[in-house]
Amino acid sequence: MRRLWVVAVLAVAAVAVTAVARTRDDPAPDLAEPVDRVVAEGVPGVIVRLRDGETVTEADGGEASVRDRFRVGSVTKTFVAALALTLADDGVLNLDDPVSIHAPGLLRDGDQVTVRDLLGHTAGLWDYTSDPELLNGELSPRALVALADRHERTVGYAYSSTNYLALGLVLEAAAGAPLETLLRRHVFERYGLADTTFELGRVHGDYLHGHERAARDGVPTGRLRDTDARSARSAWAAGAAVSTAADLDRFFTRLLAGELGRRMQPREETRYGLGLALFDTPCGPVVGHTGNLLGTVTVVWAGGDRLLVTAANVFPLEPAQEAALQRLLVRAYCG
Repeated sequence: MRRLWVVAVLAVAAVAVTAVARTRDDPAPDLAEPVDRVVAEGVPGVIVRLRDGETVTEADGGEASVRDRFRVGSVTKTFVAALALTLADDGVLNLDDPVSIHAPGLLRDGDQVTVRDLLGHTAGLWDYTSDPELLNGELSPRALVALADRHERTVGYAYSSTNYLALGLVLEAAAGAPLETLLRRHVFERYGLADTTFELGRVHGDYLHGHERAARDGVPTGRLRDTDARSARSAWAAGAAVSTAADLDRFFTRLLAGELGRRMQPREETRYGLGLALFDTPCGPVVGHTGNLLGTVTVVWAGGDRLLVTAANVFPLEPAQEAALQRLLVRAYCG
């Protein structure tokens, strides 16, 4: 069942970002048709939430409800990055500290790799998610980092979820508390995220189930499989958060309105900052993050006074599904 809501918001902090998308005074977009198109292409459920100034438009389709919680995948990295900068501001660590100061022996070159390198994906660590067995396995974050540490280092920027596993271990060591506790105390509660949690096992309560299908040479094949019984243990600091569209809206809106969010954004010609990425859209550049984990895809785009959250619960996507989802993103954000 699809629902559509347009909600007037009385007081919202403006989203101030360096990547400014065009503004518009158009009426809220009609999202019903592009949402229905995504579902018609075989995606079980879709959620969309668009903030445009003081107006919020929400839509859902298929088995999804805009109130559903869902796994946000790599959007978790923005939560963890905000935690790292908050701990740095509190004097717990310094972003230019070598990893070896807080986690001796974690990396073979830990005296040369800094916290900032992990945040910005410039540590050169091999990405463990490139191996499906590791991604779907039950190895601990430390064991996964140890495996990646044996690989040859890359030079410069290279997106790798291993960076955030290592970062999570560094934050735990520096602050002397589990990552889940740190996220709840310094991020989820601070930003008023009542429906956001960090869950390695099965998600508690009702939520939007992800669906996966086998892929051969990158082409999806076979039937959809519900991932409810699967663990997110290997994702940990790189992707184990569960949230809602409203909570993601609230978090990114408040984050980007403040100094912390400005410091996390990409600088100059870079595409990734400290937990925030730069994306090109037909109506200009935006910042945010994307993620996919256990059959759920999440997109957060923000620019000017507009912020879009979209979730779909199937991955990998067939070409027609991907095209329909991209059309929905552009229609919702750019009008």
